[in-house]
Amino acid sequence: MKSHLAENLQIAHPRFHHPVGDGLYRPIALLFVTPRMCDDILDEREMLLSAQPAALHERQQKLFATYDPVLSADAFRQLLRLYGYPFTNRR
Repeated sequence: MKSHLAENLQIAHPRFHHPVGDGLYRPIALLFVTPRMCDDILDEREMLLSAQPAALHERQQKLFATYDPVLSADAFRQLLRLYGYPFTNRR
């Protein structure tokens, strides 16, 4: 019988991060990010961190810091405003 405990949850194939070895994940840098994608990226980061041992958290946070999805979401929103699309901020 398989165990489905919360502490055993792992993402089989992360959508927004590549595994780089040693249990770490490098973010995929996207130029334009919708607000929904931004939420999904941040949620995926939380799940990846919760599945890693505490010893890797500092190194993983440094990798996450190399790409900020919130900045890409802001760029996307500003681009839409140039074309007259009134985009509301969800964050």
